[in-house]
Amino acid sequence: MSILPVLEAFRASQPPDRISLRAAPPFSLGRIAVLLIVILVLSGFGLLLFYEPTAEGAAASLARLHDERPAGWLIHNAHRWSALLLVVTLALHALRAWIVRAYRAPRDLNWWLGILLLLTVILMGATGYLLRWDIKAFALMDLIVSNFSDIPFLGRAFVVAMLGEGELERVPLYRGYAFHVWIIPIFLGSTLTLHLLVAWRQGLAETPTWWRKWRGRHPNIRWPHLLPGLVLLTLVIALSLLTPHESQSGPSDTSLWPHPDWILMFYLLPFWVFDQSSRVIGAVVIPGLLLVLLIIAPMLGGRISNRWGLAALSALGIGGVIWLFGQTAYMGTQVPMQGCAACHRSGILGGAPTTLSEFRIRDPDWLIAHLLEPETSILTPYERFEGLP
Repeated sequence: MSILPVLEAFRASQPPDRISLRAAPPFSLGRIAVLLIVILVLSGFGLLLFYEPTAEGAAASLARLHDERPAGWLIHNAHRWSALLLVVTLALHALRAWIVRAYRAPRDLNWWLGILLLLTVILMGATGYLLRWDIKAFALMDLIVSNFSDIPFLGRAFVVAMLGEGELERVPLYRGYAFHVWIIPIFLGSTLTLHLLVAWRQGLAETPTWWRKWRGRHPNIRWPHLLPGLVLLTLVIALSLLTPHESQSGPSDTSLWPHPDWILMFYLLPFWVFDQSSRVIGAVVIPGLLLVLLIIAPMLGGRISNRWGLAALSALGIGGVIWLFGQTAYMGTQVPMQGCAACHRSGILGGAPTTLSEFRIRDPDWLIAHLLEPETSILTPYERFEGLP
């Protein structure tokens, strides 16, 4: 593998330029993402001190963290909120880079590194859900198997690497722990370091003329641009403080108040929008085509020079991001994701969900119906926790 593209990227640099505070917010998304990763790392270390990576103790250790450890629930909530906000921030960061055409050479290498970082973060979020080892973890395992098993060549290999072969017993928990705590963070840290080094050497992308006229000259790093990070830190703390404990939520809680578990709905999206006959389109074809488009964008950058063509692609990207997160939020408000711990017995939450015969014979369509109307579920009638109405 040649390192010439890396060396070429480091040679291409931007001279320092004057700043405009008005132009700061769109160019602060990358720094905000880095801050969120720092929060995830720090809160992750806090969780490691109390988490027990065993099938019998995983969910119970998280429950003890919430109920018995000082500020344990705050650490866990900060970790979950930071993960959700990181996915949103990276999507907006990629959209901003697309609009200003930062995918063109010599920034093509950093564009590809950014795509790799986005995919890594999405995968890390999935492995994080496996560590809960509860009903939501089983839902995600079921979706991984259903989405990827039929993809030729790489699909089955991905499922085996993530979940192991055969029955979904203890192996997914151990694999998820290894990936989430060691393998993915090391890869993410290495890729992010290279991404930041190239970005620091090159400077910010030259913005289109219409952007410069509207927002002034593009900014470089100065102290006023720390403000978005401070606002974000305040937001994470506020959301973490205001998010109710799962055990305090009712089984039919579909309030509009945002919840960090909405990120699970992102993975459920193909099963919600597409029926069984066309689900491969939403689960494989559309994401695959989008990924291919993002990868080849630097090669097409010089050919897409028509102003209206660029505007159409930008509008398509903006509309797609708005729909994606709008639909995810809508799904989150329709599903009582906060109510799982209020409905299901501690034995279900505290052990491997795959031991339940009802789950082992059901498919993702049943899972969606169960999430939408939990009161009609065929599962063993729940026993409420003490202190709940």
